[in-house]
Amino acid sequence: MPLTALSLLLGGQSAWAMGDDHPRRGLAIGGECESCDFSDKNLAGAIFIGADFEGSTFSDSELGGTTIVESRFTDTDFTDTNLTHARLSGVTFLRTDMSGANFTDSNIERVNFSDASLADTDFSDTQMVFVTFIGSRLDDAVFANASLSQANFFRSQIINTNFRSASLRGANFTEVTGQDLSFLDADLRGASFENAVLDDINFTGTDLRGVNFTAAVITNITGLSKESIRSACGDETTQLDGGFDLPECGNRDGHAGHDNEGFRFGWRVSRNGDAGATVHFTAEDGLELELLTGFDDMVDLAHEALDIETRREIARAEREINRAQREVDEASERRERAEVRAEARTEALAQARAEAVRDRMEEMRRQQRMMMETQNNAEHQIWIVPPRDPRRPPPPPQPERH
Repeated sequence: MPLTALSLLLGGQSAWAMGDDHPRRGLAIGGECESCDFSDKNLAGAIFIGADFEGSTFSDSELGGTTIVESRFTDTDFTDTNLTHARLSGVTFLRTDMSGANFTDSNIERVNFSDASLADTDFSDTQMVFVTFIGSRLDDAVFANASLSQANFFRSQIINTNFRSASLRGANFTEVTGQDLSFLDADLRGASFENAVLDDINFTGTDLRGVNFTAAVITNITGLSKESIRSACGDETTQLDGGFDLPECGNRDGHAGHDNEGFRFGWRVSRNGDAGATVHFTAEDGLELELLTGFDDMVDLAHEALDIETRREIARAEREINRAQREVDEASERRERAEVRAEARTEALAQARAEAVRDRMEEMRRQQRMMMETQNNAEHQIWIVPPRDPRRPPPPPQPERH
């Protein structure tokens, strides 16, 4: 783990890693952290900027009010994560599992959910701009009252998905498959359902002006009428339950395109329509936006600058990151100095122990020499016997000494 990410994560450790459910506000997180575990953590209000958390997990975590800018969460686990009131800009969740995640009331722009698992994910009341769901699974997902501008659902799977009262102007549902969908009171102006295969669809109260149904096969439709579909188009292969005949759609340069009140878009799919597809948008004033759904080479010339509050938060996050990096550098220097001192103490202790051993050995040798000298002196000692008094009895015999 690079030092930047490590410092920032450890900087908030005392706030949440030890079981505290109330983290320090303004926690800034950046850098790389591959296969890291943030499951069941409270990161509410944190700011992620320039982060890369490939293969990590945030399952069951609290990320409400989070700001995430220009970050990657490829192959990451966000199951049952709370992301309500979050603000995401320039983020990729490629192949991420976000089943059961909650994005209610969030602002999401230039975000890539391609090949993601979004079952039971709640996008109610969200504001989305240039969001990509290519190849994603959206079973039981909810987009009620959401506003999606130029959303791309190319080849996604949508089963029992709720788009009730959602704004889906210019949305791309090309080659989607699904059933049991509700577009009740939704705004689908300028959307495309080319080559879509859908069943059991509710179009009651849906605005279908300018919708492209070329080669679409849609059965068991509810709420469709000649009046509601009057401005839509298709071709001879279009099959809409009810026998509706649609005028031929016009093509431009071999790509699908639709007018949408001052903005039109088209899509070009490369590499067999996988998550590397290119989505191309052109505004009537000539500005263009081209999105690679992997977001590696994204060029954004049409999008307005981030709002002032977000930019201020990003600036604060950058200052926090720089401060944390300085703390890491200082801590690294202190650690190196401590290691040098510890190494010197270890060497001095080892030397003292070696000297003590030598002194002990020398003392043992000295004592051994003294014992040997004492023994030699005893062996060569001369005994002097005084003359015996004839009046006294003789002493008992003494042991013979050699």
